[in-house]
Amino acid sequence: MNNMYLSRFFTKKVLIEKIFDEKFQKEEFIREVNDNYAILKKQYRNEFFFKNILFNKYLLGKYSLNTSVAFSEVSIGKSKADFCIFNKNKGMVFEIKTDLDNLDRLIYQIADYYKVFSYVSVVTTENNYYPVWKVIRDHFPEVGIIVLTENITLSERKKANLNNAQLEYLGLFKLLRKSEYEELIRMKFDVPTEIRPVEHFKIFFSYFKKLEILDAQKIVFKILKKRVELKDGKKLNALPDSIRWLIYSANLKSSQYNEIEYKFKSKD
Repeated sequence: MNNMYLSRFFTKKVLIEKIFDEKFQKEEFIREVNDNYAILKKQYRNEFFFKNILFNKYLLGKYSLNTSVAFSEVSIGKSKADFCIFNKNKGMVFEIKTDLDNLDRLIYQIADYYKVFSYVSVVTTENNYYPVWKVIRDHFPEVGIIVLTENITLSERKKANLNNAQLEYLGLFKLLRKSEYEELIRMKFDVPTEIRPVEHFKIFFSYFKKLEILDAQKIVFKILKKRVELKDGKKLNALPDSIRWLIYSANLKSSQYNEIEYKFKSKD
């Protein structure tokens, strides 16, 4: 079994198609998933594997689905944040560096993330721990380092500390959709009703910059949390731990969640 097959197997598209297939057999599906996941665990810990561990250990373990949400591939500047968690107190970003990655862009990615987030961590392997530490020690000493160990634990080797110094209005504003920033600004300020389309972004952004930067960050994070319907932790925990992240992040309807719950509760 090659790595390309494993990467394709653990995608939302493939797994959702398998689960909703008319010929779905729960035991057969679980056996196939577990066998493939065991190979990932042993010899091919790719980015998906890291995200799934972060989701299980942090969102389902350390935090709560009642108060926290997770996103992946969030565009910030010229970078895409691998994994982000927003809870009632703060937002955190986790940059994943597996043994399959290089560290060439890490310093630039961290710089982008600090335009939006106050807490940044790198999640990496034992082999990459010291190389990552060398990259961040002089430029970004507040960055945390978390090691995914051989035993599938997340070992916090260096705690992420607060850093608000690089926050930027533009980075925060660009996280919002047009409808979101329009509603926010019109609630806070007396904005003209007639705005030329060519000036729309510029004018709304000018009002956004009147907010205190930390207030702006807090409001943006609150809006982002609203995009994700808070999930039922019991339903997710009833699924194999190897597919929980993919199901959570698949943007399924409530009826689809209910159908998945039914399929995994029922006997073949």
